[in-house]
Amino acid sequence: MASAIGLDIGSSAVRAVQLSGGRGQSTVDRLGQVLLPPGAVRDGEIVEAGPVVEALQILWKQYKFKGKRVAIGVANQQVVVRQVELPAMDEDELRESLPFQVQDYIPIPVEQAELDFEVLDEFQNSDGQPMLRILLVAAATEMVQSILDVLKQAKLSPTVLDLDAFALLRAVNEQSGLTADPGVGEMVVNVGSTVTNIVVHSGGVPRFVRILLMGGNNITESLMNATGASWQDAEAMKANPNMPPGQESQIVTERSERFISEIRGSLDYYRAQTDAVQVQRVVLTGGGALLPGLAARLAQAVRMPVDRGHPMSTLKVGKLPLNPEQLAEAEPFLAVAVGLAMGALE
Repeated sequence: MASAIGLDIGSSAVRAVQLSGGRGQSTVDRLGQVLLPPGAVRDGEIVEAGPVVEALQILWKQYKFKGKRVAIGVANQQVVVRQVELPAMDEDELRESLPFQVQDYIPIPVEQAELDFEVLDEFQNSDGQPMLRILLVAAATEMVQSILDVLKQAKLSPTVLDLDAFALLRAVNEQSGLTADPGVGEMVVNVGSTVTNIVVHSGGVPRFVRILLMGGNNITESLMNATGASWQDAEAMKANPNMPPGQESQIVTERSERFISEIRGSLDYYRAQTDAVQVQRVVLTGGGALLPGLAARLAQAVRMPVDRGHPMSTLKVGKLPLNPEQLAEAEPFLAVAVGLAMGALE
């Protein structure tokens, strides 16, 4: 039976999920996470390789993942995602010619970037010429190499290098209750500790991607700086749904509003595009999405429903050493790892 491991190297932890089976009927065989020391991964980029390698080795030993081949994701300021229109051609020809056609669309020299793309649709321009609309992904080669070096030191082998946003979409798309109307879509928001991934899609086809270098840690650090609290105490303050009025609650509110404003701005920017689909709801995942009141405030700001994402909802759960309550607590943190493993199984 086919098996795949999705590995998410986040700013606060490394997480992995192992799936077996295939499309439509996959089973979660193993999952786990190991926390990283602060600063080892900053804004989605590996800064100190040693602690990350050690965490990966502990992750494999403690949770007994079977195999060393992993699907890995990226999301940081060294990744650029742009919608681009190019003359129609077959996929092989497009991939070969891509470096010569896209330099003007990205701030990274093409010789220093890894390029990939997703075809969104085909159309004819005003002159009747066949065209392709693609979602172009460019990642700095040096950043990608730092990930590959860490995997090699941890004795792991990458099989897939994916965009976190695409993995996220894969993990929650099948729970969507939207119609098949290609003009209707939803926004998926995964709030991490320092990186937030936003992807708008229609029927599982990504239409817009944005990576925000902000997340739950911004609130924690603000509480620490203002109150002198330890990291653990600041995290507890942030997670308290009954925080009394005062300096702490004001900090949480102000930081949350800044974050919500960025999401709303991303939505407004997308809606202003001529080919934008009608976004009907927001799906919220990630550890940072557990902030009390965030979903309700976001719903009020974007004036549409905001639902929790459930990446495990379409999966069969194997013999995991977790009870249902523990699995529910872990689920918000696993969307990217689940989606990476799903992609590797396809």
